[in-house]
Amino acid sequence: MKTRIPALAAVTTAALLLAGCSGGTTTGGGSGEDLAASINDVTTEQLNGTKIEFAHFFGNCDDEVGDNTDLANAVGECATLTTLMNKFNADNEFGITVERLGGAAWDSFYDQLNASIAGGTPPDVTVMHGQSLPDYAERNLLLPLDDIAEAADIDLSDALPVEQEAVQSDGVTYAVPFDYHAALAHVNVDIFKEAGLVDADGNPKLPTSEAEFLADAAKVKQTTGKEFLAIPRVSDNLGWHFVNSMIMQQGSSILSDDLSSGNLDSTEAKTAIELEDALVDGGYTDGNQTYDAANQSFINGDVAMLYNGTWVVNTLVDTAPFNYQAHTFPNLYGEPNGWANQHTWAIPVQKDQNPVKYRAALEFISYLYANDVAWALGTGHIAARTSVLDSAEYQNAPQRANYASTAADATVTLPHIQNWPAVEKIAVQSVESIWFQDADIDEALTNGNGQIDAALGG
Repeated sequence: MKTRIPALAAVTTAALLLAGCSGGTTTGGGSGEDLAASINDVTTEQLNGTKIEFAHFFGNCDDEVGDNTDLANAVGECATLTTLMNKFNADNEFGITVERLGGAAWDSFYDQLNASIAGGTPPDVTVMHGQSLPDYAERNLLLPLDDIAEAADIDLSDALPVEQEAVQSDGVTYAVPFDYHAALAHVNVDIFKEAGLVDADGNPKLPTSEAEFLADAAKVKQTTGKEFLAIPRVSDNLGWHFVNSMIMQQGSSILSDDLSSGNLDSTEAKTAIELEDALVDGGYTDGNQTYDAANQSFINGDVAMLYNGTWVVNTLVDTAPFNYQAHTFPNLYGEPNGWANQHTWAIPVQKDQNPVKYRAALEFISYLYANDVAWALGTGHIAARTSVLDSAEYQNAPQRANYASTAADATVTLPHIQNWPAVEKIAVQSVESIWFQDADIDEALTNGNGQIDAALGG
């Protein structure tokens, strides 16, 4: 289901300790309570020398990071995660060694994960988007954690309620949360100032309606000759995320209220696509940019605003050669909604059901959850834990105050249903057929909606 993060002041720690939700859970091997007991009983001596592999889509920067364990020197997703791995290997009391599997890019990661599962050689630990977790959990491909988490001191009472939901399927916990990430407005304040779009303090005045958005785009173009917005949409889903965000800002969704059928052919979806078309047709955005091209145009000072995620905040703080600010993306249609998702860490079910390997994997994901603050500070992602969000260290980090409301009340997470990845793929293909294949908008949305209904079993 779609879930709004409550205002941070209202978040309580009365949430669950990871226990008791599942009763006697079972894994794909059918070992259930006996396996849980074996994992809980693993000793430090048994763990000594255990090697595990983990898979992720955050890139390979081993050559750059080396054996660094100083998190203060880590900027960005790959460097921060690699440093955390190095630090765990150096500091853990169990003698566990974690090795990163050579990974696929984010857009092919799940294909590679699926292939490894089908071949009987899944990684010991894998990153998992919140939206993807039900697909794997409901096929018994992930190890349930409720009956074993206490052994590794995993307590989710500090996690945001939406994060607790993201790591569960049918009331069973299958992962630990790592972040809440969303698309932001990355702003070149110098261009906004040149266009007269700043307040008395020199901060950007972001539009509050579709009409203002298009008027500001025209003003930037006329006064500076620059484009207003860079949206990566060639070989990237951010173009779709922009459309989906605009659908949600109209109080709608690409699914019915009960999540059982499609709503892609709605008036709201057409309005969102037509807004992006207007940006392209007006020369306010380049509709044919890849992810790298869009980012480079922003860094080069050729565009006033970049539509991209929380994950680039720290990198842009370090590299932008102009006055840079990150903000919650403008609310143009009345509902303060936008695309968001979660990164989590899960333990795939293994054929040999080795309790020692499982326990080693559990200790590693516990370490990552405990170091959520390092990940949030090193990347720009929104922390998964209330204690981190409330800390002065986090609140005083660069740019965080500008998009704190994104975590509080300005985004909606993706539907937490088994077939969501297939549904989103259909939506992306339908919208991209309009952009790149000149498909009729009504026909494309109607056909896509039928495919969504079929994917949901309708």
